[in-house]
Amino acid sequence: MFALNICLALNLIILFVAFFFRKNNALPNKILALILLDTAISFLGNASITGGIFEQFPYFFFLSWCTNAYFGPLVFAYTCLFTGAAINLKHPIWLVAFLLCIFGWSFPVTYLMLPVPARPGFAASLLQEPLPWQMTVINIVGMLLILASVAASAIKIARYKRRLFTTISNLEKTKLSFITKFVALGGILTLITSVLYLVLPQYLVEYLYLPCLITLIYFFILYYSFRHHAIFTTETYEQFLEETRPVVEEYAGPAAKQAAVPQNELEILAARIEDFLMQSGTYTDPDFTINMLADNMRVPVEKISAAINKVMNKNFFELVNEKRVDKAKLLLDNKINQITIEAIAYESGFNSRASFYRAFKKYTALTPSEYLSQLS
Repeated sequence: MFALNICLALNLIILFVAFFFRKNNALPNKILALILLDTAISFLGNASITGGIFEQFPYFFFLSWCTNAYFGPLVFAYTCLFTGAAINLKHPIWLVAFLLCIFGWSFPVTYLMLPVPARPGFAASLLQEPLPWQMTVINIVGMLLILASVAASAIKIARYKRRLFTTISNLEKTKLSFITKFVALGGILTLITSVLYLVLPQYLVEYLYLPCLITLIYFFILYYSFRHHAIFTTETYEQFLEETRPVVEEYAGPAAKQAAVPQNELEILAARIEDFLMQSGTYTDPDFTINMLADNMRVPVEKISAAINKVMNKNFFELVNEKRVDKAKLLLDNKINQITIEAIAYESGFNSRASFYRAFKKYTALTPSEYLSQLS
């Protein structure tokens, strides 16, 4: 059991280093790394017990009782980032985790307050049945917190799928598939662990079966990191945020209000939107959103969204990018040698070279360079 726990802990630490300290890192990678480190600390605590050094060095064990509370909230935070949402540290899940962590500190504080000769006896008492009531509370509340975090993550994913699944790219669908499977796997393993705690001795669950189950998540992450490397890159995450932000805003409008607008009114509004965008050129602002369009036209955002969706048969993001590509084509047609393609991208409203190339090829089937070569 010692070899199993120490081996898994070291592998998780290696994976933590790989995800946390990679060059030009993205925040989701760091959150995933913290999830792996949190789990590694637990197995280091197990290794100190199964290796026979717990009474002399119980600190990994104590640390795990303080950090385990954050496993569920970190999974929830990871899900938020993969669905384009911000991390809200005021969420009840984080509050419960903080209180549970403070409660867990009672063990190391008590241990350090004891005279040195009495410390090994106190440490040994923590492993004897019946367990201290504090450990039972932390176990039960911690398991419920993980289940609540998984449930909250599943709800967020389901809502995100309903809003965006038909409008996002294959890469974003791959990201969504990854986080869905990741959360589902975490939920299944939590349920299995809960059942094992009820039918098997605690030491067998914590030192043997749980490490084996965690190994599944370890290999799952390894598989995706090698098979779908783009999921974990900084550039693709920035593109993901750039693309989902305006679409999320658009779909935030109540569907009932969209459905209540007469079709002829939507057709007139769609023509007004086209005229406004062409005359104002506001789409060249990289931060342009559907709410800004609604404010400028003095029309409710729900009506703007309905006109774009139902008359133009596209979403706001697609409409704006089409206009930006048209603007870029016009600039390329009149390109002066001193103007670079990257400068044209920014002047058209794109905030990165990568997003410009991707959108340009989507709407013209050519890269900007290929389009230029055809002109000459």
